[in-house]
Amino acid sequence: MGFPPPSVPDKLEPQLAVSVVVCSYRRPHLLDLCLDSLVQQTAAVGRHEILIIDNSPQREAHPIVERWQAVFAARGVAVRCVLEESTGVAFARNRGLAEASAPLIAFIDDDERALPGWLERLIAPFAVFGERVDIVAGEVEPDFGGVARPDWLGDDLLHIFSCRWGWDTQARFLKPQEWFGEGNCAFRKRLLDTQGFPTDLGRTGGNLMASEGAVFVALRAGGAATYFVPQAKVSHRIHQDRLDKRWVLRRMFYQGISNCIAHRRYGMTEPHQDFNLSLGKLMALDVDALDAKALHALSGLYYKLGYTTASNMY
Repeated sequence: MGFPPPSVPDKLEPQLAVSVVVCSYRRPHLLDLCLDSLVQQTAAVGRHEILIIDNSPQREAHPIVERWQAVFAARGVAVRCVLEESTGVAFARNRGLAEASAPLIAFIDDDERALPGWLERLIAPFAVFGERVDIVAGEVEPDFGGVARPDWLGDDLLHIFSCRWGWDTQARFLKPQEWFGEGNCAFRKRLLDTQGFPTDLGRTGGNLMASEGAVFVALRAGGAATYFVPQAKVSHRIHQDRLDKRWVLRRMFYQGISNCIAHRRYGMTEPHQDFNLSLGKLMALDVDALDAKALHALSGLYYKLGYTTASNMY
């Protein structure tokens, strides 16, 4: 797919080790916290740049970035802010691909904070294993922003919020069925030179379509080796409006739709969705009364419903 032409930075940095890309959409307060966490990352990673993709026409990210530029410059780190006018996280990620100057790209979102040692640990496997590693994923810890975690939100539902992959406590190569999101990962830029993130699947505004990890699943199916580093951690703010059982069910329904489309697009096997459904019983359910176990089971059903719906529509 075609990318927008990159803007020209004030100073070209051909020796950059990694470009850290932060996609931001109308969350200046959280972006401020994200940049605060990035400025504290160790310089052991070598020369790197911070690239913020402002995905809002109102340019809320720009004043925040301008305030931080001198702080980063004192540490020898260049910071750029680029406006991407096409709204949607996939458009923002694709703009980040086009703008990045380094051979490695690391993604972190504006509602995430890098924990100590994050960047160093995330890119270390590329040096240790060389060409044997194409993608590196880290762990994501939930941050409820001072709000109590609901008793119905069990650990088995945290994946819905792109948290707690939990594949291992030790760093290792991931198995094919072990997945991860885009908010805490690093990869070789050349992997996506001829393709980008699917803009029709990515989150846009209030819709719950999700491209999370779809491109990486396809790349891994084609042989891209992925290494998991649980110690490369970020914390992810779980927004209060998503701490709702109905949001969880809607999110899983649209994840099913998104996965079905992605599987067909990338020529992957479509798993059979086997389930029995009584619409009358489903409509009569008191969602608010569901406990953690029942909500987990129902969210699985909603995923299958979304997948089956998409398989009959596309």
